[in-house]
Amino acid sequence: MTAVQSKNSRNSFTMVEAILALLVAAMVFEAIMVILPQSKRGQTQDMQMDFQAALTQLGRQNYQLDQVQVREIQLKKTIGDPVTLKIAKHDLVLAGTHHGRVLLLHGIDDLRIDNFGTYQLLTVFDRGHEKANGTLFLPNTK
Repeated sequence: MTAVQSKNSRNSFTMVEAILALLVAAMVFEAIMVILPQSKRGQTQDMQMDFQAALTQLGRQNYQLDQVQVREIQLKKTIGDPVTLKIAKHDLVLAGTHHGRVLLLHGIDDLRIDNFGTYQLLTVFDRGHEKANGTLFLPNTK
């Protein structure tokens, strides 16, 4: 019988080993809970920077403000067709009548525009309901 008992005790975990395994699992779980919110925050900051960079680029390309609506802005250049800044199929795009679309941001569900005359405050919301704000400074065509 003693040979059978010693054989069984070699194949099983001791209480100390089981507690150590649970402790290691708890530490891994805690590390994951700390890392996940930080990675989400980094994505939001990236979206914020990408959004403001896209709006700054519109100003550098000599667009002028033609019309401001609740969820889209119509822009013109002195030469060329008018374009519209809007949401299309979960993307923030600059859409022209003859030149297609230019993708500015991907994964955007909503665009809100507050018109203050000399500048526009734009807010975009992505699929995770995170938001990014940006300011558009364009001269008015009128």
